[in-house]
Amino acid sequence: MVTPVRLLALASAVVVAGGVAVAATQTGSHESRPSAEATIPTPPAASPSRSVAPTTPAPTYSSARPTVHNVEAKPLYPLPAGPAYPHPCPPPPIPPGHPVPPPKPKVPTSKLPKPVPLAAHHPNLRAVRGKGMWITTWQDTKLDVPQVIAKATAAHLTQLWLRTGGTKQGFYGHHALDALLPAAHRAGLDVIAWDFPAMSDPVADANRAIRTITTAYGGEHIDGFSPDIETINEGTFNAPARVRVYLSRVRAAAPNLPLIATVMRPTPYQLRTYPYAAEAPYVDVFAPMVYWSCNEPGALALESYRPLAKMRPVHLIGQSYNMAPEGGRHGLPTGREIWRFLDVAKRAGAIGASLYVYSETRAPQWTALGAYPWSR
Repeated sequence: MVTPVRLLALASAVVVAGGVAVAATQTGSHESRPSAEATIPTPPAASPSRSVAPTTPAPTYSSARPTVHNVEAKPLYPLPAGPAYPHPCPPPPIPPGHPVPPPKPKVPTSKLPKPVPLAAHHPNLRAVRGKGMWITTWQDTKLDVPQVIAKATAAHLTQLWLRTGGTKQGFYGHHALDALLPAAHRAGLDVIAWDFPAMSDPVADANRAIRTITTAYGGEHIDGFSPDIETINEGTFNAPARVRVYLSRVRAAAPNLPLIATVMRPTPYQLRTYPYAAEAPYVDVFAPMVYWSCNEPGALALESYRPLAKMRPVHLIGQSYNMAPEGGRHGLPTGREIWRFLDVAKRAGAIGASLYVYSETRAPQWTALGAYPWSR
């Protein structure tokens, strides 16, 4: 995706979708950013024989935990927040990558089943409101749950977003959720599981999502689910027909659970080509990835919010990682940039905002996130 406000990563990271190697050449992808989050071991992952589609009815989800309030006597930076231009910018140029043959899906479009009938859904969106942080976990990640909870509560967060699987890796989130979910709920934090479906076989991806949604972890259930639906540049077959097959099944399994579509930032190009309209009937919230690199974060937040707010409530995902490996701006965003992003998002009408990613966020970014006065 080549636009004035988003840089292409020209160095390729290999993504495998349905047995086909694909080069991910676009910034903003959650799939190609592995990270070791912390140091304390957690219980081993669940057995592969665990049922994918339980026969028991899907649980009813509630929000009976305490509300976290964030009251600041004096703002860290002025309010309303003025523009915060990134520096140093622009990033150094990088050489172009090599073209990659277009991939083919595991299940051809002609062989796809029909979407299931749209289920009535009116979930409580409390879990998506306020401030959050994204955590990327992998099969071998050892999550320091006490540290995660301590940082989240100190920053007055309301939710944590935890990766639990993807097409290439399968489901692996049980061990992290077993430890994190009860502790988060005790602290008044909601947990949203997120997954990277390539939709090469959308029914298989939906079955993995249903397993994630309907399983109990430490006696608790997740508070929301977010499929990270990207583009063919990241190895995602996001044709509208595939999106409908996938989301219709996930929606039917979770009529009472917030379903949040993590989506590409709505640039003019994406508004013409990305299937926002196909996703909208099935999801409750759009969460665009607003990774601003060398762009002014407030302006980009506003541009990202306005088109999507016409279809669904919006939760904006901001940047707290170094985009240099992807060909973007070098170094982490400043505290003032984080503050500006949050302030514009809230004043525009977003129901919440969060930062990606936990493993790279440092003290200045945590301080700005924690000090910004945004409760549910």
